[in-house]
Amino acid sequence: MKWKGKLKGVLYELSSHARIPTKELGKRLKISQQSASYLMRNLQQKGIIQDHSTIIDPAKLGYITVLVYFNYIDLTPKTIEDTITSLKQTDAVVSLAELAQGYDLMALFCVPNLSSFNKIKRDFLQNYHGKISVAETHPVIVRHLYPRKYLATKKPSQEYVISGDREVVAISAMEKQVLFSLWEHPVHSIIDIHLQTKLNPKTIVKIKKRLEEQKVIRGYTTLFDFPQVGIGRQLIQLNSEHLSVEEDRKLLHVAFTHPQIISMTRVIGNFDLLVETEGSEQERSAVLKGLRREFSFHKYKVIDVGRMVKDKFVPRSALQ
Repeated sequence: MKWKGKLKGVLYELSSHARIPTKELGKRLKISQQSASYLMRNLQQKGIIQDHSTIIDPAKLGYITVLVYFNYIDLTPKTIEDTITSLKQTDAVVSLAELAQGYDLMALFCVPNLSSFNKIKRDFLQNYHGKISVAETHPVIVRHLYPRKYLATKKPSQEYVISGDREVVAISAMEKQVLFSLWEHPVHSIIDIHLQTKLNPKTIVKIKKRLEEQKVIRGYTTLFDFPQVGIGRQLIQLNSEHLSVEEDRKLLHVAFTHPQIISMTRVIGNFDLLVETEGSEQERSAVLKGLRREFSFHKYKVIDVGRMVKDKFVPRSALQ
């Protein structure tokens, strides 16, 4: 790509601020608005930009999340294609990834309660009996989401904390309309949302700001086909039972500041920490070595992530 020197900047800004106007994007990249528009169109035409997501905290809506790893029993192409299509179309499955090592699929379910999750999982497994099995199930305690610091090392770091022990927010009918519009079309303008909801644009701006202040909406991000640009993703499962309270605090700081770590999730299970990394193979390998050297991790497992199929944060049904 002729604009390869700007690629990291574009990826960073769109992953951290998916709603950024092209004028502001150009200003941050020190290029013209026209050049910024061209870069975004180029990314879309090449399929590098796959989708956009509004980061909505499920706990604020009274929902919980459950992480599930699946393994295929039947490895025929049709079974694989049908299984992925079925999970992608399942409303409760808000995130879905094909895995290259460790397991075959990873799905994040977002549900009102564990009973609801169990029913959805049971129905799915009955439909695909003898074709796929559950390898591990982990209810999620809390997720720490970090910006892609390796793409813009000079940018100040921040984090979004979602799920966990949060006070449920009462959402009015109008707020739900705006929230649903932003869930469905995260990069739509205020006028686009007005045309969809028929609400006054000034009312939409106020509602959007209020939802952000209440931390129902934590941000807006973009789903990329990172392998196209030579960026790999890896999950590190860790057992933290031997960590002291002091080490636990230190780990949060390391995850917050480490350029390759883009999220850390606490779950219930034998492997109770999930560290998500991105970068080259060498950079990702260095993360595990560094964590094992600095902390008392005796049990770990590495999972290589392939294609991201879906990446939302709450189901459609939570907003309707």
